[in-house]
Amino acid sequence: MTDSDRSTPSSNVTEEPATTSAKPKAATSAPAPKPPKPKRSALWLGGLVLIVLVGLLGAGLWVQHQDVVALRDGLAGQRADASRLMDQTDARAQQALSLAQRQSEQITQLQAKLDATQEQLQDLDAALQLMSDSGSDLLLLNDIDHLVTIAQQQLKLSGNVANAIISLEVAQSQLARANRPTMASLQQTINGDVDRLRAVAVIDLPGLSQQLDHLASLVGEAPLLVPDAAAPTIRSSRTVATVVAQEDASLPADAPWWQQATHQAWQWSRVAGTALIHDVRGLFDIRRVDDATALLISPDQALRFREGLRQRTLTAQLALMMHQPKIWRSELEAVAQAVDRRFDMKDASAREAASLARRLQDTPIETQLPTVDNSIEAIAALREAAASEERANGASVYKPDENAPSDVPADAPSGEHAPNPNVL
Repeated sequence: MTDSDRSTPSSNVTEEPATTSAKPKAATSAPAPKPPKPKRSALWLGGLVLIVLVGLLGAGLWVQHQDVVALRDGLAGQRADASRLMDQTDARAQQALSLAQRQSEQITQLQAKLDATQEQLQDLDAALQLMSDSGSDLLLLNDIDHLVTIAQQQLKLSGNVANAIISLEVAQSQLARANRPTMASLQQTINGDVDRLRAVAVIDLPGLSQQLDHLASLVGEAPLLVPDAAAPTIRSSRTVATVVAQEDASLPADAPWWQQATHQAWQWSRVAGTALIHDVRGLFDIRRVDDATALLISPDQALRFREGLRQRTLTAQLALMMHQPKIWRSELEAVAQAVDRRFDMKDASAREAASLARRLQDTPIETQLPTVDNSIEAIAALREAAASEERANGASVYKPDENAPSDVPADAPSGEHAPNPNVL
């Protein structure tokens, strides 16, 4: 301790008697005031603070209680939502499970069908392999036979050489792709038939049809001995006079008036004379006709006559397409004779129609087409050889075993154990 610390109690001790000595004096002079009560105010202050703290604590607890209640309600709602979602999820899972079960059953059924189909496919593959090994030649021979038969039908029914050649060429290509040594002779035979068909002179059907159409137009336009509605009309006298006036109008424009008047008078008189001569010639017509009935035909009969000739040309065209030479020649001969008797041979179109009908009549429409009988015979020979080989192979494969035990006893009478054909 320091000196000051030590001196402080001594000073307090020395001053205390003075205080005690002063108290009686003050009591005698005036009444002393009441000292404050510090303990009671402190209690009130502490109580107030305590009340405030309690209120704050209560308010905090109330707010916390509300938060807890709200949190509990939110958790309850979330729990309800979660429960509902779990129920929906469970329902969907059940549906998915049932669907998966159905699909599994379907897959099982499909797998069974696939296995059965694979077994059938294997059986078919084995059968096809067996057929390819033993009967491919027969199948190829059937295809070639079908193509050759088509070519024969095209030649005999319609005379279409092009289609027959196409069928034989397809047969050639199939034989070339197969490359079978046993069918080399058949391929050579088909090649020979194709060469013969290519050497055939083909009839020009489009050209002949076009000539027939031209003949039909000529018989419809050429003039008859007696003019009709379809014949060219005779020019009038006015037209003839106009042509003559145009041919003679060669006077220069600067000629004197008297020369122009003379030339005009001469031209008028010439036009009038030409028209008169033309009209007089129209009244009289001298012709040499072998058939007198040709001059008595009426306009309606002339129209029907022309239609009949056009019908004959159509019949000739049909005979051309069907390769019927007799009908072809008869129809064109009838058209040529009708043109010679009934038409005016002074006209160029009538002469052209007659010459065209004669030329078409002399045109042959039938040609001797070769056949494919050689190929058909070669196919038949190969088929017979294949059948003989198959019979030989079958006989060699099936040989009864003499040492095999028999169900019929040796001492049995004949016919005792023979099967009854009436019993199944």
